[in-house]
Amino acid sequence: MTTIQIDSVASDTRAPSLDDKLEHLDQILGSMTGTVLIGYSGGVDSAMLAVAAHRVLGDRAIAVTADSESYADGELEKASQIVQQFGIPHEVVHTRELDNPDYASNPVNRCYFCKSELFIHMGKLAEQHKASTILYGQNSDDVGDFRPGATAAKEYGVRAPLMEAGMSKDDVRQLAKRWDVPVWDRPAMACLSSRFPYGTPVTSEGLRQVDRAERYMKDLICEQLRVRHHDMVARIELPTTELAALMADTAQRHQIAKALTDIGYQRVTLDAVGFRSGSMNEVLGTPADGPRRSAEDILQELGYEGVAELEEQILCLQLSDRALKSLSVPAARTDLAAALRHAETPFIAFDLTSGPTSGPTA
Repeated sequence: MTTIQIDSVASDTRAPSLDDKLEHLDQILGSMTGTVLIGYSGGVDSAMLAVAAHRVLGDRAIAVTADSESYADGELEKASQIVQQFGIPHEVVHTRELDNPDYASNPVNRCYFCKSELFIHMGKLAEQHKASTILYGQNSDDVGDFRPGATAAKEYGVRAPLMEAGMSKDDVRQLAKRWDVPVWDRPAMACLSSRFPYGTPVTSEGLRQVDRAERYMKDLICEQLRVRHHDMVARIELPTTELAALMADTAQRHQIAKALTDIGYQRVTLDAVGFRSGSMNEVLGTPADGPRRSAEDILQELGYEGVAELEEQILCLQLSDRALKSLSVPAARTDLAAALRHAETPFIAFDLTSGPTSGPTA
């Protein structure tokens, strides 16, 4: 009897390790000829990409930062410190997105016009440096999100090596930590225009107002937060722990209300759900709801003293101090927000500027 031996070739089905992805990234960058420009904001994605490119390409890799009115005060200085730390060549271009009405009118694809402005400037810079390639810091986690800027990148032939190498946000942070990039654990950055609801015009005055409000809140509370700019209403988003602490702290709530009204807001509110990136996108594609129930009826059913007013898509809850303190429990806030949320009231927030009133209700 003849025995036939079949050699089984084991297939490697394991997921790529971080070092595998880094090797792939190095190969991608190493294949680039001539000078390479990297769109660089100072956030962890673009900072890690700039460092990775510099490790492979040396001075052929140039970081390019767009300085504009939507860039928070002090960010350019922080970004400059990082590239100086690693000896990366750095160029700054001055962009004027607000001069473009397609951007300033704040449509849902606003980021497309912002990135287009950046890539046009980088294209001109590429001609000066005879650069072969323009890069930006999109990672693999960004794929599938609503990212109009990625459309602009595709149109202008801008590459995303982190995405090409399959690097996630966590991968980026791990590598940045390994290389001592100081922003490795910094919360996600987004331009100040992202604080405006779609359709609300972005103005220089509004951007400065948001910037001042966020700097105050970050100095007082924590780094990871947002102050959303609903015209004359500020809606503050805080992480769960910090939100719970503030709900229980009457004095600090009053302090914040005064500070932000001094900055120019007429009403200061605290989002019931808390911090999440891209909360303005929650209104996109919202299905129609049935008739909206009275907020006062819902509050009464749940045992909370107070009233509600609808302003700028926000259901502003004016509750008693006792009710606010009881809502320091995350589950209670989640249940309340779920009960009150409706297509007409996508945002539920606690009004810090006034107590219960007998005025117009929702």
